[in-house]
Amino acid sequence: MIMSKEEIVNAIQNLNDEDDFVRLEAESTISMYMPAEIDVLHEEVLNIDYPKNTRLTMVELLRDLKDPSSMDVFVKLLNDRNKWIRRQSSSALADYGEDAVEPLLTLVDDENWRARGGAVWALAKIARPDTLDVFLKAYKDEKSFVRSGAVFGLGNIGGDEAVEALKYLAENDESGYIKANALTFLDKLSGE
Repeated sequence: MIMSKEEIVNAIQNLNDEDDFVRLEAESTISMYMPAEIDVLHEEVLNIDYPKNTRLTMVELLRDLKDPSSMDVFVKLLNDRNKWIRRQSSSALADYGEDAVEPLLTLVDDENWRARGGAVWALAKIARPDTLDVFLKAYKDEKSFVRSGAVFGLGNIGGDEAVEALKYLAENDESGYIKANALTFLDKLSGE
């Protein structure tokens, strides 16, 4: 059984219904036709006219499917105006592991600090040693969100250069969050 684009869009619109049963039924309906109709979901999740909760549910549905064709959509969503959409998209990309590294590397120098930060955070979760240079650059970023992600990447990868960067952040960063996490990773790395 194939579902039309209109039927999928109607189900998507029901994701924001006040009735819990209607929302659950909509999620179930959409999930039942995936990945056969995943292109419709890809198109609709990029539509900023939907309410935030509807779009977040679509992101979660796509994340649960873990279809490789969704990676490009998640990369685009790192530029979204809503921080929860960006965060879920960054986490979804991290879930792809090695397969997401190349698409994420295209964003580490993006002029949009939100996209840059989302990419750095996802790469930090993946923690592939050959991406250390990304974090050695990102820890100097003007935006604390990007530097925070860099701390996790440096701490997860480790090594002499990472330790030096973490020491610098622990002593000099203006953010208490960054300092605290840098110190935590320094303790972890010194015990290894």
